[in-house]
Amino acid sequence: MDIVTGFMIWAAEATTLGALLCSRWFYERQRFYLSWGGGFILHGTGVALVALRGDLPEFISIEVANTVALSGVGLWIAGMMQFDNRRVDPYAAIPALLWIAGMFLNPVRETFAYRVALFHGAASIGFMMLIGVMLASREARKSHTRRVFAAFIGIQVVSGIIVAALALTKQPSTFASDTKSLWLLISAALCFVAALMCGAKLINERSEAKLKLLAQTDPLTGVLNRRGLIDEFERMRKAAPPHVPMLALIHFDLDGFKQINDRYGHQAGDEVLIAFARIGAASQRGRGSFGRMGGEEFASIVHVRDMIEAASLSEAIRTTLKHQLIKAGEHQIICTVSSGIAIAETKDADLDMLLSAADRALYVAKTSGRDRTAISTDGDVSIIPSVDHSEEPAAIVDISRQIAALKRIAAIAK
Repeated sequence: MDIVTGFMIWAAEATTLGALLCSRWFYERQRFYLSWGGGFILHGTGVALVALRGDLPEFISIEVANTVALSGVGLWIAGMMQFDNRRVDPYAAIPALLWIAGMFLNPVRETFAYRVALFHGAASIGFMMLIGVMLASREARKSHTRRVFAAFIGIQVVSGIIVAALALTKQPSTFASDTKSLWLLISAALCFVAALMCGAKLINERSEAKLKLLAQTDPLTGVLNRRGLIDEFERMRKAAPPHVPMLALIHFDLDGFKQINDRYGHQAGDEVLIAFARIGAASQRGRGSFGRMGGEEFASIVHVRDMIEAASLSEAIRTTLKHQLIKAGEHQIICTVSSGIAIAETKDADLDMLLSAADRALYVAKTSGRDRTAISTDGDVSIIPSVDHSEEPAAIVDISRQIAALKRIAAIAK
């Protein structure tokens, strides 16, 4: 098989693969499919134009053809950025721009060997950029497929550099006289097929991760659902920070939610759920996870140093919701929440026991007037003194007194 025939076969395969990727974009509307598909179509078209040299004007089969082929490499780089949900940077156009710049140099434009070296040098730079984008992602540290994918593309880089070096040293005048480069190109093509298989696996892994996320996420609020919270509890129990020895479960229940639905409608109730989920998720700040248990019940699983930290988090969420006007159509709704806290050492934490203890504490918070926090300690439940409940004994009016009361509860628990 001569190299021109090989070019035509590769061009047909590349354009076919590009068409398949573009067709998938019509179903999933993921932009990286369009970029990768367009990249293969451009690359295949450019290679086909190169193979037709002699039947087409040289300007089309040389300058235009190689610009189109290298533009395809740029689209692969852009597609990888989109795959990782990153902004597409202009440097993705560097491979094609290097070729265009080289064509302004008479020795390069007029000499076959120099053009071969320039094309493969620009393509190798593009492939190195693609590897950099691929490995720069946070997913690269835990994705074996990405590393294998990058390794195969790395072989492409090495092959391209060798072909460029051979072209400069051997000075071939036509493709037919460049037999060593032919074997290197065949080797690179095989590696590229292997890289495509890795790319397909990478897409499958992304789809599986997306399905898993959907299975663990509440569709209305966007936070974790009960299944997701259970999985998160197991992960947090196994990955406890050494300086944060306790694991707290805070069970929240919106007060009077049924009345909100009856008075304002279910759409307004949904807005309340979404607003509270947003408050709860924002309050975690990387310390834990927040999710919806079902209905108007939510929960937070968080690493804490002691019960004071857990109570402070719960109170911050409670008071934030209490002082927020939730807009639902023409209505402005004020809603409160009650919470129950259970806490245990991370190494001994049992989800069922924590849920049971937090439920008992939540029941006490509800029956004690709602809009408050209760904490379960060794079978006893105590109401957390609140700065916004003037009817409580001693009418605590500042944070320092609230913390002092929490410390007394902690001392009793010991």
